[in-house]
Amino acid sequence: MPAEFNLGWLDGVILVGYVAILAAIGWWAAHRTVKTTDDYFLANRSIPWLVTAASFVATCISALTFIGTPAEGFSSDYRYLLSNPGDIAATIFIALVFLPHFQKLRVTSIYQAVAERFGPSARTTCSAYFLLTRSLASTVRIVAIAKVLEVVSGGGLSYPHCVVIVVGGILAYTTLGGGRAIAWTDLLQFTLLVTGALVALIYIATHVPGGVPAIIDAGRHAMTADGVPYNKFNFTEMYKPSNLGLMALMTIWGFFNSSAAYGTDQDMVQRLLSCNDNRKARWSLMAWGLAGIPITFLFLSIGVGLYAYARVHPDLIAGMTDNDHIFPRFILGVMPHGLRGLLLAAVASAAMGSADSALASLSTAFTMDFYKPFWGKGQPEEKVVKVSKLSFVGFGLFFMVVALCLKSMDNLLWLAFRLIAFTYGPLLGIFIVTIMTDWKLSARQVLGLMLTPTVITFATAMLAWCMSTHGGGPFWTQLHGTYWRLYTIFGTLFVLVGAWLFNVSDERPVPAT
Repeated sequence: MPAEFNLGWLDGVILVGYVAILAAIGWWAAHRTVKTTDDYFLANRSIPWLVTAASFVATCISALTFIGTPAEGFSSDYRYLLSNPGDIAATIFIALVFLPHFQKLRVTSIYQAVAERFGPSARTTCSAYFLLTRSLASTVRIVAIAKVLEVVSGGGLSYPHCVVIVVGGILAYTTLGGGRAIAWTDLLQFTLLVTGALVALIYIATHVPGGVPAIIDAGRHAMTADGVPYNKFNFTEMYKPSNLGLMALMTIWGFFNSSAAYGTDQDMVQRLLSCNDNRKARWSLMAWGLAGIPITFLFLSIGVGLYAYARVHPDLIAGMTDNDHIFPRFILGVMPHGLRGLLLAAVASAAMGSADSALASLSTAFTMDFYKPFWGKGQPEEKVVKVSKLSFVGFGLFFMVVALCLKSMDNLLWLAFRLIAFTYGPLLGIFIVTIMTDWKLSARQVLGLMLTPTVITFATAMLAWCMSTHGGGPFWTQLHGTYWRLYTIFGTLFVLVGAWLFNVSDERPVPAT
């Protein structure tokens, strides 16, 4: 079923209404009194905790989740739902250990906490790591979002148009309203995400002959593309003895990776620091560890429902070469006007909900960790806020230019997506040392401990990529395809062991009296 870009007047009203509400929130936030960077970036820590929780979830869910998770349910099963219990453990760890430390120091940029222990140079190093990682990874996210919107539009919007629309739309309300606008627009986007997904699932269930029982039956007797039967509802597949090794790896990696994301990435933590109740902010983080399960279940169920629908209506998948296209095809080719506009608004909200927070966190890190210490000493806060707004625009233009250049460079996308594996580990290690130990390190030692594992893992990744693409054997193929996740674990442990050794070697015996 070739999707066509065909929107009715009702779809247009919904989309225009969505954009108008975003603009209204940005205008409202822009007219609130903003005198300091704390006001601008964290809304003076006045955001209600429910809004904070919704904003955090919207940050975690992207357009790739909205499109990719149904594709997983369509082509595979529910094992993705239970594949990462390490994520839940990470939310508890960060909520009980890291977040209280940041709240106690009342930091705007979390890298200020590193400066409290190891000096401003160490903070600059950590913030630079974040800026490098997040700017490149978020640019790839913009590339992916633009490609999703290009597919969803049925080709009615070109890739460059999608990039400009996404970045320009985000800049329109983030620059004006700062953290307050982002928090409240994320609440709108979270509502649209969940509402759109529920509406889609209900519509699918009511248009499959036999309803939910028929969908369950189709899932239990599913067939792979090669004609092999399997059960989509086999929730415990990952816990079979043959999969325990992979399950253990995914759990350990999930804990390390999620701990780094939730505890050392300004993009994630900034949402929680703006909450008006420190205790409830911690509960919001832990709640996400559990809330992620029903949200993932919802999107996987859409994919299973689409599988059952396609068995009755095979024209839906006629000529389809990418499973990620299944949900956009259904939205554009099957859903009626009105619901089509609602789902397109939900896709747009998923895109903006993850990208606007990235833009805000980059501006926060640049302003607090670079501009104020190096160029803004002694300047009034009003001028620093103006520079913060300019940094929003600057990072937005960076996203736009680099995303346009990366459109046809698919062979580099894997590197940018995995860039966090090279930097998350060292960041997590330094923050553990900062918050959980009293070890003494110089700024030069901090820099060396972070750069060394980054260089080692990056060089290993490039070697694995080169060997796997030139017939290097199964070891290199596995390292490139699966075990790159070990880089985050290696980086964390390298920093912890190195910091302990430096601390021990620096100890001097106390002379006897």
